[in-house]
Amino acid sequence: MNALKVLLRLAKIREDQAMAQARRIGTQANETMKFQQQVIEYAKEYERQILTGGQTGIKVAFIQDADAFREKLLASSSAMDKQIADLRITSKITLEEAMRAKMKSQGLAKLVAKAELVEQQKRDKAEENQFEDILAARTRIHSGTKDA
Repeated sequence: MNALKVLLRLAKIREDQAMAQARRIGTQANETMKFQQQVIEYAKEYERQILTGGQTGIKVAFIQDADAFREKLLASSSAMDKQIADLRITSKITLEEAMRAKMKSQGLAKLVAKAELVEQQKRDKAEENQFEDILAARTRIHSGTKDA
């Protein structure tokens, strides 16, 4: 019984760790996606500045620098696609591991509960037998012949 309880505690710890890791990786994937969106928005802003700069007569060197920086932003955004895909795959794998750990701890919890129920039934039966023995002993005291 104690061994089952120890195994259950270990399984709960593993489950908690796996869930925390899955949350952490999921959060990291979401943050990376948000950052990628910010980079894309910055690139769009530079594109707007280039277009308005060309109309208002800003120097060509500034437009070329802005365009080069916009291209670097778009390239880094594209590079993030692989990172985001990898994070999604890792998130899926860790979530599956967390679910397996949860199923294992639930199974062990059921075993512990069943073992505790069996143990309680044994104690109840022993108590009932003891009560019956006491009751039988009391009824035997006044049985039989007094002066035989």
